[in-house]
Amino acid sequence: MATRNTRITESSYEAAREYLQRQLEAHSWWPTEQPGVARQEFKLMQGDARALNVWCKKWLDSGQMRQLAKAMQNHD
Repeated sequence: MATRNTRITESSYEAAREYLQRQLEAHSWWPTEQPGVARQEFKLMQGDARALNVWCKKWLDSGQMRQLAKAMQNHD
């Protein structure tokens, strides 16, 4: 699977940020590990593609990465 190879680029950054923001707002449990800490870090790291990639690698599991990749593809 290409989930670990999913990278947010400058061109996909806005779609990725919007998708992640929607998930965080819609699901109190998302991501599954320490969602409160993940939300705080998202607020700090959502400013650019590089930081958002670091956040995703830390907090998202493979299924969530697949969903993110699909959201970025659908936005193009």
